[in-house]
Amino acid sequence: MEETTTGIVRRVDELGRVVIPKEMRRTLRIKEGEEMEVCVINNSQIVLKKYSAVKALKDFEQEYADAIYQVTGNNALICDNDKIVVCAADKSIYLNKQISADLEKILEGRKSVYLYGNGIIDITDEKEGHKDMAVSPIIYKGDIVGGVILTSYKGMGESSLKLAEVAAEFLSRQF
Repeated sequence: MEETTTGIVRRVDELGRVVIPKEMRRTLRIKEGEEMEVCVINNSQIVLKKYSAVKALKDFEQEYADAIYQVTGNNALICDNDKIVVCAADKSIYLNKQISADLEKILEGRKSVYLYGNGIIDITDEKEGHKDMAVSPIIYKGDIVGGVILTSYKGMGESSLKLAEVAAEFLSRQF
């Protein structure tokens, strides 16, 4: 684990809280109300990690994405609010990569969308060259916890949107 020192010191208050500086929250994309996982390393370090409910289901989700790929031939990706955590194909391009600001906006819009032609967005900050894609947010207890993205270099049709919606709804019920 790489350790980075910022020179910022914070006091622990009477309830055991420590404030994470605004600049760090912005850089790490930590939003108000977001869950954090507290870990102890070697009984001497406390590490805060952004909690990803989507990542907790990774093995199950991988099988689900692989099944979609096997049946449709379309790449199936599953992301949390920050990164691609599951990818059925093109793993070297997507897996563990930060999602693009455009994809984040779509997920925050809370609606499933089918994109094609000039409406295509990049999933990560790299140029991917898809012909079309279907994106559906995974919503659990009213919070967006991630999304399902189906992509094709050949074309899928709008029925892929329903498949993405079914996958997102099913995954939301696994939490």
